[in-house]
Amino acid sequence: MNKKGFTLIELLIVVAIIAILAAIAIPNFLEAQTRSKVSRAKADMRSMAGALESYFVDNNAFPQCHTYGIITRAPGETIEVLERLSTPLAYITNVIIKDPFKLKGRLSARTAQLLSTIEPLPIGTDWVGVLNSYIYQSFSDLGRAQTTTDSFTPTRLKGIAFILHSAGPDGLYYNLGGVLANDRTAEWTINLMYDPTNGTVSRGSVFRAGGSPQEGSTYAGGVGLVRAIQISTK
Repeated sequence: MNKKGFTLIELLIVVAIIAILAAIAIPNFLEAQTRSKVSRAKADMRSMAGALESYFVDNNAFPQCHTYGIITRAPGETIEVLERLSTPLAYITNVIIKDPFKLKGRLSARTAQLLSTIEPLPIGTDWVGVLNSYIYQSFSDLGRAQTTTDSFTPTRLKGIAFILHSAGPDGLYYNLGGVLANDRTAEWTINLMYDPTNGTVSRGSVFRAGGSPQEGSTYAGGVGLVRAIQISTK
């Protein structure tokens, strides 16, 4: 009795074809996932930006921000950040919206110049990493982040501009005070912004900015933020 079956060569050909199809499909699937997360981050920050603008209309200032860039009050701290967007008036129902990209590390000021040679700093117990939410900072007419007082800002001035920040596909967040909003070189800001034309896994973060930033006379702030707003509102 004759038995029909596949030869070893035929089986190897089928396996090779499946492997080729998988090699094509898996990267496309991963890229689709990244594009979906970028779209979600932009949509989340668009909603948050709308709430911030509404808050500004009622209060003539954007909410204060925290030293660490988090969007809520840190343990042991008294300064409120975006909690005021949900109470007592509900400009938005929830301010702690998770960043779809997992935070893996932090990059400091010199990163903008040496993107390929600087090793990211570990997040550890950094509250930004614990929350894994979007990062928020507001800025005064001095170009300073509106946090606790210091020698540059002896009193808390009102916030006239803001920026929201998602870690992006590389999972890294930047020391915004020392990089994005503090550099006179606009190209540094551009280097830190995620650009899908460089590939879905390219370095850079997703930003949303608003308000009317100014470059302060006593602090080299504002230029990067101005450029970020120009780009993010296109």
